[in-house]
Amino acid sequence: MEYINNELCLGPLKKPLLPLVANYMRPIYVYDLDSVAQRYQAMSQALKGTRLFFAVKSNPNPGVLQKLKSLGAGADVVSLGEIKRALECGFSPQDIVYSGVGKTKFEVTEALKLGIYQINVESLPELERIGMLGRELKKKAQVALRLNPDVDINTHPYIATGLKDNKFGMERSMVPALVKCLKNYSDSIDLVGVSLHLGSQMLEFSGYDEALKRLKSVYLELQAEFPTLKKFDFGGGLGIFYDRVDLQLEESLLQKYAQITLENLSDLNCELQAEPGRWLVAHCGALITQVQYIKETSAKTFVIVDAGMNHLIRPSLYEATHRIEPLKRKDTAFVVDVVGPICESSDFFAKEISLTKVQEGDFVAIMDSGAYGYSMASVYNLQELPLEICI
Repeated sequence: MEYINNELCLGPLKKPLLPLVANYMRPIYVYDLDSVAQRYQAMSQALKGTRLFFAVKSNPNPGVLQKLKSLGAGADVVSLGEIKRALECGFSPQDIVYSGVGKTKFEVTEALKLGIYQINVESLPELERIGMLGRELKKKAQVALRLNPDVDINTHPYIATGLKDNKFGMERSMVPALVKCLKNYSDSIDLVGVSLHLGSQMLEFSGYDEALKRLKSVYLELQAEFPTLKKFDFGGGLGIFYDRVDLQLEESLLQKYAQITLENLSDLNCELQAEPGRWLVAHCGALITQVQYIKETSAKTFVIVDAGMNHLIRPSLYEATHRIEPLKRKDTAFVVDVVGPICESSDFFAKEISLTKVQEGDFVAIMDSGAYGYSMASVYNLQELPLEICI
């Protein structure tokens, strides 16, 4: 983001945000598609030869998905609803990797009927369910085993997914039982991949490096028994900086991430897959909200806006930091809490921050909210969902 003539602009082409509120009705998520394209191309170039499946859960906006599809992305989905959204946006079943820990019989059946490119399996009972349903339907599922390396990447515990006490993936000790199941259902299951996902917002890579080494050896052992095994999905999780703008450092982290990945896996001579979400779209989005009141107490000054934790839950849920910028910048600032209208004390966007002076009726943008913003929104207190605009 950048200010031009004291007006906030978004994206590489510096598009002004103030015109978007000319007929303001309620909070607006705005997504800059040029930023999406720039980030996708940077990651695609760094991870040469890797097929990128965008994590639809991070931002299922049709405009964003259509843009990524046009750039060559596939779709990583975690529900039948996301499968349907991806298909509506032009992805084919062969563009879709189906992840998630709780796939129902109906969802698996629909995925098998569609001929989804790959189903990432999270448990032995799920593998057995896929085998049975595939046999009934006379369909052969293409599956990858999501294996849990029990590695910590030092992220928030709610977004860590690679430890043995997480619900995600399967411990390596489960491999013999998985092999037995795969052989039992050889008529309805092909093992095509091994999958890994350590969690989200990863900014340091020693744990990731160790995880790749652990699962590479498992991959080679499984490949000796299953010649159909030709894919390695190393997940996503590459983080960004929310508390500052430092795209150069983020680019260097991308290069380090790519170097570790390719050094570990390129000699497998298989299809490499990634599931990026946040890194591609977080910076592309902002949540625009209007100031309703400036409330002063003996302890604090509150800027009360019309968006709330129901629109962007990350600060309340993860104690996440988002920069907050006025659409029209002024010279003076004050220290405030920025809060919403929801009847919860956890309904805040920032506490004790220095914010350019705003008044009732002004607009502010909650930055870097293009990932896990609208997709996690709710109608709690029967508040309407925000609008969405692609620019």
